[in-house]
Amino acid sequence: MVKKSEILEKVSAPAPRLEAGQQARDILLNFFKDLGWNPETHTVDPNKIKTTKEIYNSLYDAIYEIVPDPIGVGMLLVNRGPSVTENIKPGTVYLLHGWIKEDAN
Repeated sequence: MVKKSEILEKVSAPAPRLEAGQQARDILLNFFKDLGWNPETHTVDPNKIKTTKEIYNSLYDAIYEIVPDPIGVGMLLVNRGPSVTENIKPGTVYLLHGWIKEDAN
């Protein structure tokens, strides 16, 4: 359960996508970029991105379609993917305070 005070923004979930020449892991990176992350200037804290089980599963399915390794896909999402939480409106992602941090470079 997410506390209201933790939520920075509620946004519609972007669809999983892969561009020509990208690898399966880029589906997750594109998801973060579509949420507003700029990889050149910021880092992402995936623990501060909350979503529904359906959206999480759609990311899993998109990655698994390219690399059919259930353990590898599961580990990628567990370690680098958004977190699933209850009571989120379908199709929504909660971006919590601190979900992106400016790089120290």
